[in-house]
Amino acid sequence: MNKNFFFIDRFYLFAFAILVPTSINLSITQFLSPVLNAIMGRTDDPEISISAYSIAISILFLVALPNLRIQQLTIVYYRSINKLKIHFFVILISLICLLISIFIIFTPVSNIFLEKIFATEGELRNNVESCLKTGFYIPFLLVIKMHLYAISIVSSKSSLIWFGTIFGFISTFLLALLFFILGYEGYKLGISAFTYSLFIETILILFLVRKYILDSTSKFVKEVFFVGDLFKFFIPLLFAAFIPAFTMPAVNACLTRLENPEVSISAVNVGFGIFGAVSFTINGCQSTILSLISNGYNYFKIRRFSYFVGFFTLFLCSFIAWINPINHLIFSGIFNLDGELYKSTLIVFRLLSFLPPFLVMEQLYVGIIMNSKSTNPIIYINICRFIVLIITLGSGILIFKNFESYGAIVGGSAWSITLFFEAIFAWIFARKINKPNTS
Repeated sequence: MNKNFFFIDRFYLFAFAILVPTSINLSITQFLSPVLNAIMGRTDDPEISISAYSIAISILFLVALPNLRIQQLTIVYYRSINKLKIHFFVILISLICLLISIFIIFTPVSNIFLEKIFATEGELRNNVESCLKTGFYIPFLLVIKMHLYAISIVSSKSSLIWFGTIFGFISTFLLALLFFILGYEGYKLGISAFTYSLFIETILILFLVRKYILDSTSKFVKEVFFVGDLFKFFIPLLFAAFIPAFTMPAVNACLTRLENPEVSISAVNVGFGIFGAVSFTINGCQSTILSLISNGYNYFKIRRFSYFVGFFTLFLCSFIAWINPINHLIFSGIFNLDGELYKSTLIVFRLLSFLPPFLVMEQLYVGIIMNSKSTNPIIYINICRFIVLIITLGSGILIFKNFESYGAIVGGSAWSITLFFEAIFAWIFARKINKPNTS
């Protein structure tokens, strides 16, 4: 029997063993939110509680934006430099995130976020403020946690990722139930369950990877504190992470100026959310690709595996988008959408459904750029992406103004065209970089 057959070759088993738990780990917040919302929905004033929790978490996750980039940095550098240097850098970044969080939450700056940006007032504002004060150290923990999970990935210990992720999910659920029984207010229930569970999960994964934190090359020398090269790698990644963060606000700002903005904005956000849930495995592709490269696997095998994930997800998305009984069951039955919102959300999903191979393509070539340890091209890719977004939104308003479901088409097209060109730009900037392990 041919040992190189796709599902028999150990490479593919190894790749999937990394991809699946990593993707779930990176997407776990998407799965947790409905669970916490369901429990908070059974408390007094559920609308205010869910809104307060959602706003607080969005602010805390914005501060914690470096956490995914920390994971990628750890995977790229962990086998090649003094591990103490990486640990020092991660602690430094986590402390910076903590200080920013404290500055935003415990100083008058909070008024800018809560009153000017999020337009909260009265009880809602007070609840958001309480949530933020309870979870102020979430950014610190998220950076540390993603670093520890990256150690699991680069050490090929996917079982630790499974264990930590499942434990984190279950502990959040159980703590939420406990706080519900104890009579916590809804917003306190949600933020407390998430915060305490994150703390426990971080301690657990630290215990599990303790054997891999140091090795014989980990020597305490003064060069440990010289992290300029890591900052040079990291800052372009961080800058590039902030630009996509403005995509949804830009789309929403455009849609508010069209007819029926409530329907359009809801359709785009729900449609993109469903697409993200269906294609969640793509979230873990980049970390998986970097791990496979660091483990010395052949580039062409990595590319073949990546596109398999992309085209399989394309098939799944297309099946949902175009097979009527299926999309009706999901959009109407599960998400309870009807009328114009149902129609518009389906349009958005269909416009996004062709993207998976291109999303994987972007992950692959950005991974190659990261592996080269020269990350400036990633800044250029994201600047180009943002320019395309603005052009697409402006053009869409003019081109589709006479179409039915005007807003949904504009928003869905903006997302799909922007992400498509991001993949093209990634290929352009990566094409001259030497591909690793091509022998």
